[in-house]
Amino acid sequence: MSEQNLSIYEYNDFRKFIADYQKVMHQSDSTYTKSRMSQLLGLPNSRSYVTDVLNGKKLSSTFVERFIHLFGFKYDEANYFRVLVRFNQAENPNERELNFEQLIAHNKTPKKYLYEQSYRYYKDWYNSAIRAILNVYDFDGKNYSVLAKTLFPPITVTQAKNAVKLLLELKLLEKNSDGFLKPISSSISTEEYVRSELIKQYQIKCLECAKKVIVSSGPPGVVSTNTISISERGRERIEKQIERFRSQVRSIVQKDEGQAQTVYHMDILFLPMMKRVNKI
Repeated sequence: MSEQNLSIYEYNDFRKFIADYQKVMHQSDSTYTKSRMSQLLGLPNSRSYVTDVLNGKKLSSTFVERFIHLFGFKYDEANYFRVLVRFNQAENPNERELNFEQLIAHNKTPKKYLYEQSYRYYKDWYNSAIRAILNVYDFDGKNYSVLAKTLFPPITVTQAKNAVKLLLELKLLEKNSDGFLKPISSSISTEEYVRSELIKQYQIKCLECAKKVIVSSGPPGVVSTNTISISERGRERIEKQIERFRSQVRSIVQKDEGQAQTVYHMDILFLPMMKRVNKI
């Protein structure tokens, strides 16, 4: 692979692109090290700048432009790279979402339409919730006020209408013989390029929704919180147990003999609360 074969549009992490670019260049020129790359960026006295960036150092607008010049990006590629850097360096969910929308808009590949459709589905938590509820609730496409109120937290009539319209456009709903809109087995399909970021955005929205449920007097549920200290081996065991539990839940749902009567949302969080530090 040569640098000409590297497409910035295939990346959702600018650091990964920088690392891959350096590796590809090094294959054809053994002197093209990270240190030399730092020099080409205008830092003759710094041998570690690129390494620092790959390890998490933020790019300033000045060095964003220097990288663009180094890569020889064309106009559209440069715009995509600028947005990608802002997206990766965003510090709050709203800023992240705004930049992700722009990232999809700046994508110049034939896959753009697929990304846009997938993004529309995952952008709002209630799209998947409506899809699940229609498996339980008989809705003929008329009384959106009642449909909107079946969700918890409730959504607006406009949001309910938009969700159903989107699900129909994506061919995730169809009318059955009784005239009710019901979910069908097809699913949203997109590639790994954008899937992980879409899921992150969706998870953020779901967590915001969960906060509203917790502070309200809504339907019963199970909320359990634990903070623990463990070894690396213990962490691996817990992650395996979580995956085993998720598989068991999926099996219960698939083998459920009874008629679905309600819809639940399940979040499983197992997140680090401590940064790794070097021992002195």
